[in-house]
Amino acid sequence: MAKEPSERIIKSRRHLGNPYAYLDGDDGFSAAECDDVGETELLRQRISNSRRILMNQYAHLDDNGGFSAASSELRPERGTPSRPSAELIAEYASIAKNKPTRHRRSTANLESIARVLQHKMWRDKKRIWPGAAPHDPVDFLDPAVALRLLGFEYELSETLGSFHCAGEDFEVAGVIDDSVGEVRISRRIERDVRNFTTAHELGHAVLHEARGLHRDRPLNGASPSRDPVEFEADKFASFFLMPAKLLQNRFKAAFGCDRFELNETTKFALLRSQARNLDREKLTLRDLSRILASAGTFNGIHFVPLAEQFRVSIEAMAIRIEELCLIAW
Repeated sequence: MAKEPSERIIKSRRHLGNPYAYLDGDDGFSAAECDDVGETELLRQRISNSRRILMNQYAHLDDNGGFSAASSELRPERGTPSRPSAELIAEYASIAKNKPTRHRRSTANLESIARVLQHKMWRDKKRIWPGAAPHDPVDFLDPAVALRLLGFEYELSETLGSFHCAGEDFEVAGVIDDSVGEVRISRRIERDVRNFTTAHELGHAVLHEARGLHRDRPLNGASPSRDPVEFEADKFASFFLMPAKLLQNRFKAAFGCDRFELNETTKFALLRSQARNLDREKLTLRDLSRILASAGTFNGIHFVPLAEQFRVSIEAMAIRIEELCLIAW
């Protein structure tokens, strides 16, 4: 269990407007602790700007008028670091070796491979992002960066056309051509779908033998494919984007418990005046999972919803919450 932050860290985070400063890849505290930096007025201005965009004058405050754990600015889309060196690409190539051809991997094995890649990216952060490594551990879970580390060319395209599948026409969301090492993702799809689709293509790159050109419909993690190869890519994407320990820590920070139990107290803390709408007899586990995945306040404290923090769809986050048994049901 991560230790509690010191007063210096808390105070510095307020000045920086960055609630994730000084965290390691699993939300534990790194060795770095800083002296007070920045000006209070700058922090106030950033929060004020964020409130105008959010149309919520109380964003980032707890019940006592202090700062909550919420980010004081909207989370921008992640930037892309410079092209990795040939040395880095050679090091990451080993992760994609020894791919099975006649049998499929277990979910535990898929999660283990995702974890190896995550931890290596964390250890190599200063080489991947020289001079500008992200503060938030979630920002290391960028599938586009991982694809480039594996030697793939990655680009966003204005459109990738459409294709016919199972009697329906779909816009192509992602294309991987592993015979030439190229992944392209459509700009037309929403950011959370784009992120999951990119992680799905990363799964193909890491797990599967080259199949040449392969197209995917928009993917948000809500309906894993029945095809075993596509199912593996979906599960890998979920494990890569929402690692267990990091999500468990963020869940506890948001809701104050390791496992959420729906009762009169938690209903009121979750929805306040609308608490009576949470009828345990009519509610399903998936309903509650969706509510927790999209919740932006609990017990009067505002925070960035978990689905937004991890840049996935509400449905994908709800499924992952259930997989990790974060709800007592």
